Amino acid sequence: MKKSTFTLYLSLILAATGAQAQTLKEAKAEYLKTHPARLARPSGQQTAEYLNTDYADTEKDCGSSSTPAFLCSGNLIRGTDVFSTQFHAWDPSPSSQSSGGVSFSYLRADSKFSSVAYDYNNGFIFYPYFWAPDNEGIDTNIDIMCAFPVDGWTVYRSDAGCGASSDYPQESVPCQEQGIYTADQWYAHFEKGGENHLYMCGFTTSDYSSEDTAAGFYQSILSRAKIESKYFSEQNELRLATWAQGKQDSLPIEAFFYIVESSSGLDSARKNQQDFYNTTTNHIWVPVIKLTLPQSPGGNAVFSYSAADQLIPEPTSH
Repeated sequence: MKKSTFTLYLSLILAATGAQAQTLKEAKAEYLKTHPARLARPSGQQTAEYLNTDYADTEKDCGSSSTPAFLCSGNLIRGTDVFSTQFHAWDPSPSSQSSGGVSFSYLRADSKFSSVAYDYNNGFIFYPYFWAPDNEGIDTNIDIMCAFPVDGWTVYRSDAGCGASSDYPQESVPCQEQGIYTADQWYAHFEKGGENHLYMCGFTTSDYSSEDTAAGFYQSILSRAKIESKYFSEQNELRLATWAQGKQDSLPIEAFFYIVESSSGLDSARKNQQDFYNTTTNHIWVPVIKLTLPQSPGGNAVFSYSAADQLIPEPTSH
């Protein structure tokens, strides 16, 4: 590609990114007009309350067809390995760096599961975009590109994990590209493929899609409801665009969590809290939160805070 052509291409991409960020900023401002304000840097107890509130909030969208529900409700969860001094838990893994996508799960009262991917017992939670603190240098423009009602086996898919698998190059492309727009259609397709995860399609939710991404994401939630009894122990999967390593100062991390049944999870979460505090330029304190996952479809997740769980004591002011 010639230099002049590349420069024009790059400026167009940057212009589109800036325009989209501005659109989301405007949508956030409109949404917050009708919702109670939150503290920019809440206490640990307040963080737990916010997480429980977001879990219970089952809005279909955040105000329009271009603002999916994950922007204002639910819990964006990333399970991570046992703490290690060899890497930071919030930095994308080598596979995420090469693929262009990072896997998260979406936990909400109408989108439940009983275990985190690979049985991880700790990790971190991103703020919903509309609730991330303003004016603190936090990057709230990490694109949530697609959503699978159950684990999408995205390591075997193209397009940052949102595209087709080589096993089923036609059947596994994004749902909307196949004319699959509803939970009923998704379930019929899933059954047709023998419930093969590589045959399954995911719903496009990217900021830069021309699709009705709010409807697509909500249909992914309704699709999960159709298979909840069988796949309750298996998490759903969202793919977020990979961010650069060393971005701890700007990542929208709301909490480090551990699974209540695991003492090793607590140890890792506490050390991740300390690592984040020591690594961030302004020593950002993020609370350690205990996550109790439901063990049956009739149960609910609970987020709770304890001062005793914190390796770095909660500051008197944030």
